[in-house]
Amino acid sequence: PSRREQPRIPFGWVVERGLIRPGSMLFDQRRRHEAKVRADGTLVHADITGSIHKVGAHVQGAPSCNGWSFWWVDHEGKETSIDWFRQKLRAELN
Repeated sequence: PSRREQPRIPFGWVVERGLIRPGSMLFDQRRRHEAKVRADGTLVHADITGSIHKVGAHVQGAPSCNGWSFWWVDHEGKETSIDWFRQKLRAELN
């Protein structure tokens, strides 16, 4: 199925399932920007709190951002796109 036909997975589900823990730091692939994960699935960066998309757009000074492709996390000693966790949850749904 196309990406649009795949089940929507909120970032909060990734946090609720313990795949990424509250307090974890997310970063962009070049490690220029960071944001902390909150228990409710939102991110905090300096002066802003919001979704992975909103905070990603804010730190880049952009009108929008696909947070799933922008944010990364250290997972088991390896830099991992948060989209990997979304794909994992989608696979569990199927």
